[in-house]
Amino acid sequence: MKIAVASNNGKNVNLHFGDASNVLIFEVNGNQVNFVELREKPRKPIKDHSDRWIQSLELVSDCQVVLCSRIGLEPKEALQNKGIEAIGSQKEVRDAIKDYLSR
Repeated sequence: MKIAVASNNGKNVNLHFGDASNVLIFEVNGNQVNFVELREKPRKPIKDHSDRWIQSLELVSDCQVVLCSRIGLEPKEALQNKGIEAIGSQKEVRDAIKDYLSR
């Protein structure tokens, strides 16, 4: 399972999904959680409000979960339509992942 995290410092879940210029990708195997990579959103001109989150959606298309501080209704539904669960959190990254996995 891959989990994407919207964070500007690598320590806390602290970015709105659409505002994240990059996302941290973690892979979960059994009880192990490993950082895999940092994915950066391409710097494309934003012509429409949805351009912000559509670019973010492309970054996490192979993930099963997205952890972010906030997310709008449209991007949340778009993620759900792709089978990706969006979870709001403002905790430290490791704690947010741990909480998600213990549900």
